[in-house]
Amino acid sequence: METSFVIAVALGVAVVVVLLVLVAVVVFQRWRISDNNAHLKSFLDENMEMRDKLRKYER
Repeated sequence: METSFVIAVALGVAVVVVLLVLVAVVVFQRWRISDNNAHLKSFLDENMEMRDKLRKYER
């Protein structure tokens, strides 16, 4: 009886820990994607400025 209680508690804790790790991974990945999008936006903005300058120079 006592061992089954210990096993049940251990499995419950393991499930909670796995769920917390999965939530942390999802949050981290969303943060990384958001950060990468910000860098991509600045890169594209800089390229558009350079393109405009090049077109202005060609005229």
